[in-house]
Amino acid sequence: MKKLFLGAVLAPFAAVANDAVMLDPVVVTATGTPVPVSESLANVIVVDRAAIERSQADDVLDILRFEAGLDIGRTGGPGQQASVFIRGGESNHTLVLVDGVRVNPSTIGAAALQNIAPEMIERIEIVKGPRATLYGSDAIGGVINIITRRAEVSNADVKLRAGTDQTREISAQAGYADREKNLSLQLQKLETDGFPPCASGTLDRGYDRLSVNARGSVRIGSAELGARLWNAQGNVEYVDFCGANTPLDQDYQNQTMAVDLKLKLAQGWDSTLTLSRTEDDITQNQPNFLGELDNARTIRPTLDWRNVLQLGQANRVSFGLSAAREDVTARSFGTVIEEQRDLYSGFVQNELTLGRHSLVAGASYADYEDFGGQLNGTLEYGLRLTDSTRLIASAATGFRAPDFTDRFGFGGNPDLDPEEARNYELGLRQQLGKGHSADLRVFQSDVDDLIALVCNPGCLNVNIDEYRNRGAELAWNYRSSTWIAGLSGILQKPENRATGDLLARRAKRSVSGHLVRRFGPHSLGLDVLGSGEREEGIAPPLGGYALVNLTGGLQLDPALRLEARIENLLDKEYQTARGYNQQGAAFFVSLRYAP
Repeated sequence: MKKLFLGAVLAPFAAVANDAVMLDPVVVTATGTPVPVSESLANVIVVDRAAIERSQADDVLDILRFEAGLDIGRTGGPGQQASVFIRGGESNHTLVLVDGVRVNPSTIGAAALQNIAPEMIERIEIVKGPRATLYGSDAIGGVINIITRRAEVSNADVKLRAGTDQTREISAQAGYADREKNLSLQLQKLETDGFPPCASGTLDRGYDRLSVNARGSVRIGSAELGARLWNAQGNVEYVDFCGANTPLDQDYQNQTMAVDLKLKLAQGWDSTLTLSRTEDDITQNQPNFLGELDNARTIRPTLDWRNVLQLGQANRVSFGLSAAREDVTARSFGTVIEEQRDLYSGFVQNELTLGRHSLVAGASYADYEDFGGQLNGTLEYGLRLTDSTRLIASAATGFRAPDFTDRFGFGGNPDLDPEEARNYELGLRQQLGKGHSADLRVFQSDVDDLIALVCNPGCLNVNIDEYRNRGAELAWNYRSSTWIAGLSGILQKPENRATGDLLARRAKRSVSGHLVRRFGPHSLGLDVLGSGEREEGIAPPLGGYALVNLTGGLQLDPALRLEARIENLLDKEYQTARGYNQQGAAFFVSLRYAP
């Protein structure tokens, strides 16, 4: 079976043509400034709008799972709780941004990626490794930045989609743009009856989501004033835990609002002032055993000032200041949290290129009202051996501030210290001829003072655990006028250093690939994921699995496009969290009209 799977993955990639047209997307998340992916020293992945549309995914997680090094743990189907582990890190060691604005809640730490609609997204930027210098807490395993759609030209379209599990979706978007201003609006409504989340149950659990994304900007001389809103809200049905399978449901809302002012203060000096507000709100619709409705709400207003100084073509300096207030209101089985804290931070970063040498060096200081200051840094060095070969070495630190549940929830301890991380990395980036590129990374990540619940006999959160992950990643990508292909894999060993046990729900080995063939305006695509077994604590490991998706698009006329997706083509039964079902073979079809 291993040979068969490997052959199925590799055989289509042998068919790529040689008429390459190399495309080099730009990434902003790695340094906070625009950098072509081929020039970035960080290990980055960019998923563009074309790839998002081709995936025909229900949510962001359906896209991220096909990236090697990102392990997804889902407790069922659409809308169910999910976790993302980057390079073996904890789920709350992944920082999620929407247009650069933090959306991780201050209650449980992990962002609700299952509620982000792909129809709202222009591209996804993933940076692996710590990025605390630029983004502060939680950016230990990596950063996922969701860039929402912005009008570049005046256009409009509407899409209808339907499929397995009584899934139905309608979405529409419209945009206007000229030299001085732009305005865009996207709307989406998704409903699905879902499937039983528990392997031991037969009760379908549904999900619905209403998404809105609006943004606009206007130029006034050399200044640009912009505003944006992203909002997702709806209801998710679930069960209390597998075994009892008691039906429950909760309402949710995830929202970011921001206003920014971009100014050119002098020649080569760009400055951006952003005022943003994030809200993450969950309300349980059935009372707990005390007769109370549990809830969790985070509100975070933030004022951010960032500057970029271009000191000639070879030197760029960035610096900034940020102030935020985290306000949490939560109730869980009688435990009530009503707390807030202020935090202030500043950073400075230098990007320098001298001949064959490239350097990115940065430092930041964050002051938290509840535990004091935190100093972090990033150092990246690149050496061009030839025009097509570059060696890369980097070191960085990161941290995660204790959230309000750690401090005031069950087993709460107000005296907790932050979790601290160190990452070391060596890389080789190689252009393999026209259209081909490869990237090899070897890394080691250490995290100390992990927060764990200890019960002896009372329960208290304390800083006692530590983990280490050593591994290697290899990625190859190819683009031509008719083919798009990619293959990536990771070998890693994420382990608890105190016990030597492997961390739960993280695969030691995984490989993923994609292949797209264009036939003029038509396309056919294949996505493949192979994941090794995952540990599940004291329970037996979860078995490895292979997942194959098939997608296609047919341009019926200049304004009408038909698209289809077969999910889990081989109808593989697998689990990414013990006891919870994953989608079996499923079929979805959509029709897009763009006059």
